[in-house]
Amino acid sequence: MHATHESPTPCRAAGRGSLKALGRRGGLSVLGAATALLTVVMPTTAAHASAEHVRPFPPRAGGATPRHHAYVANQSANTVSVINTATDKVTATVPVGAAPTGVDVAERNHSAYVTNHGGDSVSVIDTRTNRVTATIPVGAGPYGIAMNDRLGRVYVANETAATVSVINMATNTVTATVPVGTSPFGVGVDEKLGRTYVTDLDADSVSVLNAATNTVTATIPVGDTPVAVAVDPSAGRAYVTDQGSNAVSVINTRTNTVTATVPVGANPFGIAVTKWRPRAYVANQGANTVSDINLRTNTATNSIPVGEAPTGVAADPASGHIFVTNLLSNNVSIINPLTKKVVTTVPVGTAPSGVAVG
Repeated sequence: MHATHESPTPCRAAGRGSLKALGRRGGLSVLGAATALLTVVMPTTAAHASAEHVRPFPPRAGGATPRHHAYVANQSANTVSVINTATDKVTATVPVGAAPTGVDVAERNHSAYVTNHGGDSVSVIDTRTNRVTATIPVGAGPYGIAMNDRLGRVYVANETAATVSVINMATNTVTATVPVGTSPFGVGVDEKLGRTYVTDLDADSVSVLNAATNTVTATIPVGDTPVAVAVDPSAGRAYVTDQGSNAVSVINTRTNTVTATVPVGANPFGIAVTKWRPRAYVANQGANTVSDINLRTNTATNSIPVGEAPTGVAADPASGHIFVTNLLSNNVSIINPLTKKVVTTVPVGTAPSGVAVG
């Protein structure tokens, strides 16, 4: 699909034709033309200030405030920006590989893992020193990434190679390469069931990997051009952004069937689910908004304006704030879930994509 190693921006034009990259900006595919729709993947929260009787922020054990940072993959800058979530300031900029896209954080081993879509590799950042300690070769065109802390594994979707690389976090080596669909893109992990969910852009489906056997055990049809997936193990649900359908598919992870479809904004991309309350946050690239989904009712209750082409979403467990990367604004919007408004905007590198907090 992508002959070169430019960062992909999946967009399906009107109808169900093949994915198209109709324009370029900053080395990234965008959908131009009259519709001016934009697209690219990955992972958080907003709520209503009314009497919902739900705790707006996660509890802090013993009154202690956890120390977290947000890690932002800047696709066109080949860097990762590190934001202190207590001060909302960039405290470090870390050079990584070519066209970094996805990122996830392993707090147990003080590491952030970053997919380099243009370098066919994963950079490992020591979060204590903000230095790259390892570069792991994976398949062609890696994009989405997620980890299973319980098993000490990292799963990487190699879009061009149509595989998933399984990385041992203890050795930072690839221990398995699993053929998956035709264009694997986003990754989500259910540690409770020992499953990994992988979106397939071209096949309009989600593949389910068994962690014990590293094999695909199920394929779930979803909406048009599924991009990102976020898993809520406690609820037994996986949430998939269907970019071409302007919706989110809700999957029951116990039965591996779609149980609901939630309309959201234009060209949804990244999604994140908060652990402390039943909400999901979706970055709508074509609408420049974030949808706030009530997971009890499976309805999008609010639409929050952010920057241009919002792409990645992540939630900070310490403050409850939502971090949203704006691909074409070169910044990150930070949302207060109580007011459902952007409280500050943080400049980062060029074309920020994936974001993770840890």
